[in-house]
Amino acid sequence: MSLQIRLMAILASCVMLIIVVDLIRREKLRAQYSLFWLLVGFIFLIFSLWTNLLNLVARIIGIYTLPNALFFIGFVGTVVILLHFSVIISTLSIENKKLVERLSILSWRVEELEKGTKPRGKRKNKSNS
Repeated sequence: MSLQIRLMAILASCVMLIIVVDLIRREKLRAQYSLFWLLVGFIFLIFSLWTNLLNLVARIIGIYTLPNALFFIGFVGTVVILLHFSVIISTLSIENKKLVERLSILSWRVEELEKGTKPRGKRKNKSNS
């Protein structure tokens, strides 16, 4: 790998790590998500600094040019991050739907109480108290 490409990879890794740390410091990025970004940044930095390790990994996966191996590792890391966030978004979407349903029910019950009627649904039997 040429010195220019290596320096650009090191610089890109450091810039990414600085941005992630700054986002954490300004509380724009939660810790649970930042750990993943920090891990990817450090892995990219390690491969940029120690080209022998990158060369070994490249040979194992069948890539014979180091810049392509670095690009491939970055691409795989990005795909893993995207998959991780897709799972988080799906979970939040399901939770959001449940919250909207609960809010609708509670709004309806409040409207019924404001009208002076008892809301339909579960009623406590006073004789069991």
